Order: sequence, then C-alpha cells, then structure tokens
Amino acid sequence: MSNEKPSRASPAPPLLVVISGPSGVGKDATLAKMKEAGFPFHYVVTATTRRKRPGEIDGVDYHFLSEDEFCQRTKTRHFLEWAKVYDNYYGVPEKVIKEALRQGQDVIVKVDVGGSYYQTNPA
Repeated sequence: MSNEKPSRASPAPPLLVVISGPSGVGKDATLAKMKEAGFPFHYVVTATTRRKRPGEIDGVDYHFLSEDEFCQRTKTRHFLEWAKVYDNYYGVPEKVIKEALRQGQDVIVKVDVGGSYYQTNPA
C-alpha cells in the first residue's frame, strides 16, 4: 500500500456563459443579481452608442462610443457580437473575453438575440 496521495485531476477549463434575449427581457437585472450574490465571473462590459444616463460610468456600465467609433471597430472585428437595438448599437468586445479566459476566469456576457457576428459594416 502506497503512502502517496492520489493526484488531482487538472482543473476544468474556464466557462464562457452567455445571457441572451431580446431587449427588455431582464439581462441586466439578471447580471446585477448575480453580482450582488457574489458569483465570481468576469463580467464583460458592453459597448454602446446610446447616450450615457445619469449615474452611469463609462467603462463600468458600458463603454460609450460615438457611432463612427463603433462602426470603425466593427470593421476591425473588435466585437465578438454586435446588434442595433432601438437606433443604438451594442457590442461585446472580443479581446477582453479571450484575455479573461486565458487567465482561467469564468466569463459572462450578455447579447441580444438578433446580434451579428463578424459582419463588417453596421451602417
């Protein structure tokens, strides 16, 4: 009988969790509750062309971009997914997702059900 402890299996790879639904379904409310509950995800901040609302912080609530900036970023495949919802664009930056996963973090993103993937020009 050996005194060696059994070796541990390697840790599971990080998860990419997608919350998806049409506008107004409660994606933001769901994420807020998850944050309050302390779920240890890397929460990806979405980019948008809509105006900043009172109390919102750029880079925390959204990355607020001009329409020109947003369109340019779609041409360089900056977004994993993007959609136009009620005359404003919303997009999920791809680089931060890849970086978090590479660091072993579980990642959660929210996307609209009608989003586009790697299209070149939203206008």
